[in-house]
Order: sequence, then C-alpha cells, then structure tokens
Amino acid sequence: MDKKAIIEILEKNELSEIEEIEYKEGSLVLRFFYDFDEDEIESARAYANDESEDEENGDIWYEDFFLPYLNDLAVDNVGEYIEEIMEEHEVDAQYVSYEIDEEEYSYNEFIAAFFPKGKAVEIEEVLEELEL
Repeated sequence: MDKKAIIEILEKNELSEIEEIEYKEGSLVLRFFYDFDEDEIESARAYANDESEDEENGDIWYEDFFLPYLNDLAVDNVGEYIEEIMEEHEVDAQYVSYEIDEEEYSYNEFIAAFFPKGKAVEIEEVLEELEL
C-alpha cells in the first residue's frame, strides 16, 4: 500500500491536518479535517433559512438544517475522494465523520482506515482498538 500516494490524494483535495495514526501492519489509519469554504457555509445558511421555520441560528435551525447540510456535504465530498483512492490504489477503505460543533462549524473531522483489497475490517473495531 502506497501510504504517501494516498495522503497526497487527500492533500490534493485540500483536506487539512492529515495525521497518520499507528495501527496494524499493512493498514493505514488517518485523521484529517474537511474545511468548509465561505460558499459552502453560505449555501448551508441559505438552505437552513429556506427549510427551517425556526429563527436563524436557533437550536432547531442548527441541529436539523444547518449542521446536517454541512455534514452531508463533507461526507459526500470525502466519500468521493476515498472512492478515488480505492480505485487507483486497489485498497478497501472505511471512514467516519464526527459531529460538527455548533460553536465551531468551519470544519468536519474524519477518521479513515485503508486496508489491502479483500481484507474485511470494520471501522468501528479499528476505532475501538485505538480507543478513539
């Protein structure tokens, strides 16, 4: 598994603070952040204003509309990047995203685990073993 090439793809797609987490031989576990640009935040704000009957910046506005929009956006984009890695490098991968904080919604944190193709590994088991 070409760890350097995998990390380069993530960097090329402007993911930040990419950090390798030591795990089992033959695997690659990374922590990284998807940083939202101003247009993405404004799109989430517009969506939440259009769809929510709650006041802007209210609890329901954040919890049911604004933050889920941003989370879905980050998960979709990171999913595309990981699909690209899986195809180009013939590896299997799983990933999780953490909830976006209402106070700090400029980024979304992810953990991704890459393994040789055909090796069945569950991301939950990896996280549990790493105590993350």
